[in-house]
This record gives sequence, C-alpha cells and structure tokens, in this order.
Amino acid sequence: MNLNYYVFILMLLFSIFMFLFLYNQVFLTLMSLEFIMLSLLMIFSMYMFISLNYILILYYLVFVVCESVLGLTLLIMLIRNFGNDNMYLLNLILW
Repeated sequence: MNLNYYVFILMLLFSIFMFLFLYNQVFLTLMSLEFIMLSLLMIFSMYMFISLNYILILYYLVFVVCESVLGLTLLIMLIRNFGNDNMYLLNLILW
C-alpha cells in the first residue's frame, strides 16, 4: 500500500514538472494537467476507498471531465482563430 502511495506522489511530481517546463504549446499543457488530475485521482481513491466515500470520487471525476472538455474546446477555438497552438506566438495581454 505504501509503495503505491510513493509511486503516485512521484507521478504527481513528474506531472507538475511537465506542466512547469513544457508550457510553449497548449496541447502539452493540457496533457500535463490531465496527468496531474489522474495522479490526484489515484491518491484520492486510496483514501476514499478506506473511508467508504465513493460519491466524492464520482464528483471528482465529473469535475475532471468538465475541465478537460473546456480545455479541448479552448484549444480548438485557438487553433481555428490563430492556426497553431504555440503559446509564445500569442499576445495574451489582448485577451
């Protein structure tokens, strides 16, 4: 049980590292955010199964799905308007 906990923490740290240093493209940022959400789901599920709170895992999954759909929608709108998903080509002050 403890070994799984350390693996999930390591997975969370790697995903945060990817989020911080792969920020030049929106798609890579969205993928690293989903990886963060997946690792947090695994950590939360260990605790929620012990305390028998299954409904909180369901709420978390609904939140993750809504967040990913919103991110992909923004990515599609960004690609349709600007033609690429590179962050360094966008002037975010105009938004």
